[in-house]
Amino acid sequence: MDRLNMVDYLKTIPKPGPTETGGKKDLRIFLMTARRSSRIGIFLIGMPSLLLALFIFQSLFHIRLGFIRWLGEDFFLPSPLKAMMVFVFLVGFPMIAIVLNLLSLTHFQFDKARREFNIVFRIRWWNIVIVIAGGALASFYILHILADSLIGGR
Repeated sequence: MDRLNMVDYLKTIPKPGPTETGGKKDLRIFLMTARRSSRIGIFLIGMPSLLLALFIFQSLFHIRLGFIRWLGEDFFLPSPLKAMMVFVFLVGFPMIAIVLNLLSLTHFQFDKARREFNIVFRIRWWNIVIVIAGGALASFYILHILADSLIGGR
């Protein structure tokens, strides 16, 4: 082929277009990264478990630490408000950690073409351990309150 025929031939060839990827058809939602939620979860579970450990040490060894004494007797809030703050701290923080870590393990995918909604759970062991530890901490305190109210303590 000579140069003129080659130019005419190249003008008649259809131009290739980009192929559609599956990303346009699917809507995939990553609500939280696993690493960030595990760090936040460790903090949200670590603080209440530290307070719970201080309560247990006070009870076992009859030690009156300043923070425990301040929280127990010399606290400036009335008793129901103090109980609500401790409940939010010991149950609310682990529940927030559970929700954040479950959101980081869960991936939601919507396929418009097939009209499907898929939920995928990824296995991340640190996040699963944090979910179990948060559930155990929150249920421990809830069961303690339940047993305390049924037995009639304090």
